[in-house]
Amino acid sequence: MIINDLNYLETVSEEVVGGFTATKNVAIKVNVNEVVSIKKNVASNVDISGNLATAESGATALGNNTLAESFAFTNTTGNSSSANAFSVSGTM
Repeated sequence: MIINDLNYLETVSEEVVGGFTATKNVAIKVNVNEVVSIKKNVASNVDISGNLATAESGATALGNNTLAESFAFTNTTGNSSSANAFSVSGTM
């Protein structure tokens, strides 16, 4: 578009009052020190009528000095279902 082709030009000269200035400083430090030992024996026969929450996650670490963790959490009650996931990844 060429500016000369404009048939209508509006000028706004109103004073702007209000607004805000926001400053956000964020420092996040995560320390995870854990030992996990899992032994499972599961036998299940499920017929669900009601609430269901599922969470799936996966992690892969390849090479030296790598870490991959993935946590998944679910919670169900008679009136609600929720699923959450947390993931950590690192390398050196």
